[in-house]
Amino acid sequence: MERVSSVAPQDPTQTPEGKEPLSKETAYVATLFTEGRVRVREVRTREGGVRTLYYLEVPEAPKGVVFALPKRLGARLLGQPLLAQHAPRTNGKGLLGGKQDFLRTVPQDRCWGRPFFFFVRGRLAAVDLEEGRLQVEVRPNPGGKLRAPFTLTLLAPLSLLEALPPVGSAVYLEGEVRPRSGRLVVRRWEPARLWDDPQ
Repeated sequence: MERVSSVAPQDPTQTPEGKEPLSKETAYVATLFTEGRVRVREVRTREGGVRTLYYLEVPEAPKGVVFALPKRLGARLLGQPLLAQHAPRTNGKGLLGGKQDFLRTVPQDRCWGRPFFFFVRGRLAAVDLEEGRLQVEVRPNPGGKLRAPFTLTLLAPLSLLEALPPVGSAVYLEGEVRPRSGRLVVRRWEPARLWDDPQ
């Protein structure tokens, strides 16, 4: 599976001026709760310069995964603990990979589950019973900031995979990231409605 670089939506319910707001219950969304300390490092660019990178150091994260933070937020909270939401991206094997785009900070009392918990509302793209995997496509919402669709590959128990609706159906999924390995494992699913469902 090929990763698509995209900008994560700040608010999935944003709509163009003059249009009716999109319901949060029908918006495509993929979010991962992350918790760690705000850190900074300098990174060399291809042009030979140096760039300052603020990120969330998540102890459970696999090697090579970067939870990016905006410069202004990172500079203000350097060294402090932070609970945040990031937009998860996976490779074809269902592993977190590369840069995970920052969505927003989260007050401790508003976390839906423990950190390294994720939820996705999207369209079922594939189910592989033999490999124990499924793929979910997350598409741009009207007026949102996501520019291109992307597909998440997730792992799930066989009983859950067998209960899923047909490919193309809208689904809501919840799960957790396995510490260190970075595998996204679905623990619960339910049918969903999406704004672009056929009427």
